[in-house]
Amino acid sequence: MRSLRHENIYEDIGEIGPYQIFLFSLVGLLAAVPALTGYGFVFIGATPDYRCKIPIAEHDTFNLKDQSHYDSLVEYIPRTRDKIFNKCNIRQNSTDTSEFVPCTEWVYSTEFYDTTMVTEWNLVCSNFHYKSLYMNLHFIGTCGVVLSGILSDRFGRKKIAYILLSLNALVAVLSAILLNTNTFDLAVKRNLFAVLKLLYAITSNVYSIAITLVIELTGPNRRILASNFVAISFVMVSIVLSSVAFFLRNFQMLSIFIACVTCLIPTYFWIVPESPRWLILQKRKTEALRILGKISKSNKKPMNFVEEIESLQNSAVSLYRTSDEKLEFLELVKFFMKKRLYVFRTFILVINWTVISAIYYGISFFTEKIPGDPYLNCILFILVDLVALIFIQMTTERFGRKVPFTVAMTIGGITFILMTFLPSHSVLSTFCALIGKLCIAFALNLSFTITSEFYPTFIRNSVTSLLVGIGRGGSVSSTYIHRFGELYKLYNLPFFIFGASSLFAGLLFFTFMPETKEKTLPENLDEF
Repeated sequence: MRSLRHENIYEDIGEIGPYQIFLFSLVGLLAAVPALTGYGFVFIGATPDYRCKIPIAEHDTFNLKDQSHYDSLVEYIPRTRDKIFNKCNIRQNSTDTSEFVPCTEWVYSTEFYDTTMVTEWNLVCSNFHYKSLYMNLHFIGTCGVVLSGILSDRFGRKKIAYILLSLNALVAVLSAILLNTNTFDLAVKRNLFAVLKLLYAITSNVYSIAITLVIELTGPNRRILASNFVAISFVMVSIVLSSVAFFLRNFQMLSIFIACVTCLIPTYFWIVPESPRWLILQKRKTEALRILGKISKSNKKPMNFVEEIESLQNSAVSLYRTSDEKLEFLELVKFFMKKRLYVFRTFILVINWTVISAIYYGISFFTEKIPGDPYLNCILFILVDLVALIFIQMTTERFGRKVPFTVAMTIGGITFILMTFLPSHSVLSTFCALIGKLCIAFALNLSFTITSEFYPTFIRNSVTSLLVGIGRGGSVSSTYIHRFGELYKLYNLPFFIFGASSLFAGLLFFTFMPETKEKTLPENLDEF
């Protein structure tokens, strides 16, 4: 009898077919949740151009009305060396000797946005920290991917994903209600939104579950294609969201749209099956056979291994050696300590996840700092994700994972360093930012596959989620990197930091990480 493995099963029943593609499409839509949660705030919390409101103009507007309007601005608002009106300070009266005081009212540009949370809640100048707080709470909440990964390994991919989807829909509805009501005091609304923003991010941690689920529903030669279904869904939903935001231009209406879409996702997900790999590990042979039977029937392949499933199940479950048949945490730690090479390689993955997350989110969620139409910029920066997926499909099947990943990190690092020496608002600078984002998007999406291929089934989603969660800590740093650059007028410094760290992480990966292309997914510790 041959040594039966999950890979052998998919060789028999087909690595990909109509039913699997149908499931990939359904699971891929889970990516809508992090897309709506992340990119939604790019527009809801956008900061348009603004300045202090002058006291003598009853109906002051950001755009100049006439010469007298301009003269009034010159009298009351100090200007920088670049002749730009101060955004946060104003003279107490129109005399030149009058001392400056902080603004209490502002006027905002309506060139791109009718209303945003920033313009309605005045989250500028002394209140700017609220927006930074919301961004950081989002990144901190996405670190909850660690918990979602552990729970999905313990209770199943489908069950945990469905719970998170339902809770995310609830929080989205509560957020929309808060943003559209005037019942609460402004200070209360700001604090309540902070709580909801954290919960919204925590419940959006379904992306790594989706990646793991689709990879476990196919064979080794179609893993990249399967994971790309999830990534493409993320890109398409983000483009749709940006387009809707362009037509609405109102943060309250946009929050209602996001809530409605989020509520639709749990209504269909119940038809998605559990991972057959996970079911076999849980000794739920009947359920696993039912799912594999549907796949084989769809692919018009016979199921010739039904009796052999039992031996596969026993072999897989034999790795659990405690009384309740679950591997103790300390035993797992001891195993890793014995295999120091894998500990070191895990450390390399931690560095790469941290660097990639910091750069990816540091570019994606700060597109408003790039000159031009923010909606068009956002769509362009999302579209490069789609181009990255195409390049992944074209290169990884031929060259493996290691070389394309390293090349992407290297080119990305070089382009970001080049941006340091270019004018901030030049076309060439924007072009380099797009190339850099393309490379980092390539590395990010490939990282999910590489990580999933590296670890055994029973801890695959836990470790993948742990690494993603640690990486999200890097995304928290991106807000401070941008803020540091603004504080010291070193606007290109963040790009130099991004570039240098990308080169360093890519070099480490190329030097110490193995190739995982067509590698048999390990089922237990002995195969790790």
